Amino acid sequence: MKRVWVAVALLITVAVAALSVTIWTRHLEELSALKHDTDRWAVIQDVNGDRMAVEPTSGEVWSQLVQLSQNGSRRWVGGIVERYDNKWGFRFNPETVTVAEVTIEEAQATIKYISEHVDERLDKWTYVSSRVAEVHS
Repeated sequence: MKRVWVAVALLITVAVAALSVTIWTRHLEELSALKHDTDRWAVIQDVNGDRMAVEPTSGEVWSQLVQLSQNGSRRWVGGIVERYDNKWGFRFNPETVTVAEVTIEEAQATIKYISEHVDERLDKWTYVSSRVAEVHS
């Protein structure tokens, strides 16, 4: 009977350890996806639920992002794609971050698509249909 209890305790310990590793890995991925360099940044979430940080330098764009966060509306958020050391391998150049109601179809993408085709999207205007999940300033 003692062996059974030891086996059960060991199984529970292994399960808890595996769950902890999974949770920690997801936490690190989230931190990497939301990497940013400034104190004023917003989290956009695309139609697939993928999230990334944007850091507009324009006060007008920042106001639009704050308003979108408050009203929950979905808009096209984007800018010129540049390489960046985050989960996705890119960001929108902060000087070019823009909010738009409409865009041309060839400029539309998802975060994952841009990440998977970053070489094709580099230095090009690209927009993601987004809702603003968080704002930080």
